[in-house]
This record gives sequence, structure tokens and C-alpha cells, in this order.
Amino acid sequence: MLGGSKGSPEDFGRLRQGLNDDRANLNRAAVENRLDRVAGILDTMRGRFDEIWSKSSAMNLLDRQHLAIQLASGRKMLTSISQWTDSADIDAVRSEVETLNAVLNEIDILLDRTLRAVAGESKDGL
Repeated sequence: MLGGSKGSPEDFGRLRQGLNDDRANLNRAAVENRLDRVAGILDTMRGRFDEIWSKSSAMNLLDRQHLAIQLASGRKMLTSISQWTDSADIDAVRSEVETLNAVLNEIDILLDRTLRAVAGESKDGL
């Protein structure tokens, strides 16, 4: 599929699951003091954010705008976590990861709502 194309229910389900897996991996790495793993997880999340945005044309306008704000906030937090990781400050990493979790929750809600809407359109044949 081309970037910017509408996503299928399967696409949004895969994106939600991937984002939740990324979040779990990041939280686990922070709790286990595994700063060496954090950088790779952050890169994966950046790519996931790009992929989510590429499917956002399937969203209604308000959800898409909300998603743009949440992704921008998330990207800023990923940069901050990366900087704290580079300075080996695990307490700051943990704090930023907790803040990021709130943003990821919002993104998850938007993906879920879009998944249900797209699935409804598929069932209706629209």
C-alpha cells in the first residue's frame, strides 16, 4: 500500500498491537535498567509513529488532528528519553516513559476508534 492510503481494519489492529508491544518493551527496559535496549525501542516507536500517520487519512478530521498533536508530543518525548538515555539517567528515563504512556494511551484510543469505524465501513460495503 502507498503511504497516506486508507488503512484496513487489519492495518489498524496491527498498528495498535505493535504500539502496545513497543510500550510494554519500553516499560520493561526502563524497569529493568536496560538503557542499552531503550535506544532500539525508541527507533522502533519512531517508525511506528510514521506508519500510524501514513494511515491517518482513514480517520475523521477531528481524530486526525488529535492524532497529529499526540504524535508530535510523543516524538518530543522520544527525543527527551533518548537524551536521558545518552546521559545514563535511569530515573529521568523512567519519569519520561511514564509521561509517554499517557500519550500512547491517547493514540491507542484513536486507533481503536478508527479500527471500529473502518471495520464498520467494511461490513457495510462502503
